[in-house]
Amino acid sequence: MLAKLPPTLSLLGILLPIFIAPTLGHISAAHEPSHNSHNPLCVPLSFTLTATASHISLASPPDPSNETEILNIINQSWDGTVVMNGTHTVNGTFTLKALYCRPFHKSKNDGVLQILLHGATYNKTMWSGYGFGYPYDWQSYATSPSQGYHTLALDRLSHGENDPHGLDPLTDVQTPLQTELLHQLISVIKTQPNNKTISSMTNPLGRTFFKIVLVGHSLGSYLAVALARSYPLDASALILTGYSSRQNSLHVRSAPWAPAPSVFPDQFPSNKYLHNLEYLTIATLEGREKGFYDNATDAAGRSYDPKLAKTDYEHSDAVTLGEVVSLGDWGVGAEKFEGAVLVATGQRDWVMCNPPEEDCVRRLWETGKTFPRAKRYEIFSPRETGHDLTLSYSAGETLDRVHQFLGREV
Repeated sequence: MLAKLPPTLSLLGILLPIFIAPTLGHISAAHEPSHNSHNPLCVPLSFTLTATASHISLASPPDPSNETEILNIINQSWDGTVVMNGTHTVNGTFTLKALYCRPFHKSKNDGVLQILLHGATYNKTMWSGYGFGYPYDWQSYATSPSQGYHTLALDRLSHGENDPHGLDPLTDVQTPLQTELLHQLISVIKTQPNNKTISSMTNPLGRTFFKIVLVGHSLGSYLAVALARSYPLDASALILTGYSSRQNSLHVRSAPWAPAPSVFPDQFPSNKYLHNLEYLTIATLEGREKGFYDNATDAAGRSYDPKLAKTDYEHSDAVTLGEVVSLGDWGVGAEKFEGAVLVATGQRDWVMCNPPEEDCVRRLWETGKTFPRAKRYEIFSPRETGHDLTLSYSAGETLDRVHQFLGREV
């Protein structure tokens, strides 16, 4: 049975550093921690939020226990041929789990919170680099003395540590509700503590942040854009990794998608997920590497650590069928957003680009047209890097470039 990542420790109300189990602590000799490597002060938190959203209804929804029907809907979604039948309203009060990390000492960036939004088939643990250290641990780098940011890595609804009970993965767990929950979260974080409408129960951070940076990966980047489109004042900046305004649907469709409960029965036990197969993941390690890492190598070898990729695969999460069918507006930008935007996408990211590599750079600049009022738009496209650029050998370059951008623009 797969060993779980250990919980964050706390003692007598003092936030203690989070440590990763030795089995996940391998660091390649070629990528030893630099001066940026340290253990931030981290604590797990829960946010209770109320939200309402309008969701897509399918004309012919699949049987949730029929894998063939579910995969047919997945393929129709990538092709843009899935048939809709109006909308329905979803509302309720939901609990979202998160990991809050703060620096040891105050800095000029003490008033800035980075909210980290994971991609499809991931959860918040991706931002820790699975214990492989620098340059894969975003939280440690962002909270290091040289940077001094606070970070909040969030599990999306029904993912990670969030309880899926009572949620239908097709009708309830779609992107509009995820967007509304993110807006409510930011509203809570920005509200003054002395306001009678807020308490430590609703804002477990115990303080406010008025400058919010949304850092997304892939589907998390899509959610950041969706939020900026609906609520352009919520964030000061968007960092969109593994993103462009046009997906390569053929590449995405070619991945070996399968129901997560069938592939990872320990992580997705049938009693917890009610025998529902509408939680999807990548079925094989080879498929995950080809889809999310770099399936082309140069004379120097792989552009990523295969041991990290294997650990990533073994700790895979899922994407719900509802999230997939609600991505029809991918590429619609945030016309009223006036903050800063950085898109960081690898030149071999065939999820977001098409070969050859120079066309990827051109597509990223075209993506800037979807943010016409942004005060600053930049791209960063590391060479020989696939979709999971924060988990590739070039991750250090990405960390440096992102934080240089934030230092100038936020």
